[in-house]
Amino acid sequence: MNQSFRLLFWLYRSKISNKGVAPVFLRITIEGQKTEVSTGVNIQPKLWDTKKAIIKGTGVEIKEMNKRLEALKSKAMKIYNELLEMEIPVSAEQIKLKLLNQDAQAQTLLAAIDYHNSMLKRKIGFEATAATYTKYQTLKKKVNGFISEEMNRKDVFLRELNHKFVSEFEMYLKTKQKISHNPTIKYIQFLKKVIHMAIANGWLQLNPFKSFKCSLQVKDRGYLTAEELTTIQAKQIDIQRLENVRDMFVFSCYTGLSYADLKKLSYTHLITNEDNSRWIIINRTKTGVRSAIPLLPQALKILDKYEPPFKPDNKAPLMPVITNQKMNAYLKEIGDICNINKKLTFHLARHSFATTVTLTNGVPIETVSKMLGHTNLKTTQHYAKVVDTKIKHDMQQLQGKICR
Repeated sequence: MNQSFRLLFWLYRSKISNKGVAPVFLRITIEGQKTEVSTGVNIQPKLWDTKKAIIKGTGVEIKEMNKRLEALKSKAMKIYNELLEMEIPVSAEQIKLKLLNQDAQAQTLLAAIDYHNSMLKRKIGFEATAATYTKYQTLKKKVNGFISEEMNRKDVFLRELNHKFVSEFEMYLKTKQKISHNPTIKYIQFLKKVIHMAIANGWLQLNPFKSFKCSLQVKDRGYLTAEELTTIQAKQIDIQRLENVRDMFVFSCYTGLSYADLKKLSYTHLITNEDNSRWIIINRTKTGVRSAIPLLPQALKILDKYEPPFKPDNKAPLMPVITNQKMNAYLKEIGDICNINKKLTFHLARHSFATTVTLTNGVPIETVSKMLGHTNLKTTQHYAKVVDTKIKHDMQQLQGKICR
């Protein structure tokens, strides 16, 4: 990207003060477009060397002022070269804004994502998870790929973002990246959060998402039927690794714990009430939302099998949790052993808790939502279709009785 670029110091003689000094300005010219910025240096007009564009003299004060001018010029040159590296159009005004540290208009998208991610990284462990940080780092790679491949640039200014940019980014993810609808919308939602941060920081005035609609497609969530769950529970398994995974899977079916929450489950999360009922009280790893789960007999049986000796300060995991990848691989083996023609994954246990164990048995959806640690009821309502199936079954039974 070749542009004519020139920096020139000049003395603003028509602005001589009552003290007989005039300000020195830096003129920035790019492609014939000019802007000027005050250097903060004021001198007597007789000291200005118009030809060399420096202050005449050899005194200490004169040398310091010339150093100041040279430093400002070097900074402007550095800013120009950095913007050129991004392969985006550079204007004299952008350089001026950056020199004045008023560069909101010159803020770029990838820089905004970097800033967002650096802030997110600092929150890992108390307000965010490492997994969430990784997702936003992946977002940056996707956005960078889009800008590079579709726009033939290295970055874009935030002020360039509009509905067209977002729409084409969505299309890029679906067509070039071969990403299905829901994961694509997740990336769009992540980008939307970065944009909202940029607006809050004053880097962007207009929201490119204002008229953009992005909604997830509701998919039929898989779950185990009561018969399938009973089959897995009752199956005699002689291989230790498979028995452990089966137990943890069943435990999740009766508690609704996700893999990440089961992995961190320790004695500190177990509570015994005055009526001797036992509960799990845990903040969800994904959202930080509190979950309070009364332990059913099936879960207690497994817990008694793995629970370590009583130690109030014991934060060691209760279950011998392995990686999620291995867990799912072993569940496939368990599915084959039990003759269950469904793709068993650990997350299927959480769905089974919401449907087969709770909603189908008449537990109110609000209660299920609280136990699952959902942030809003809409998330839990995805499971309501199963309840409709039970209603249909119950009504058919009723019809059989009243029509006899």
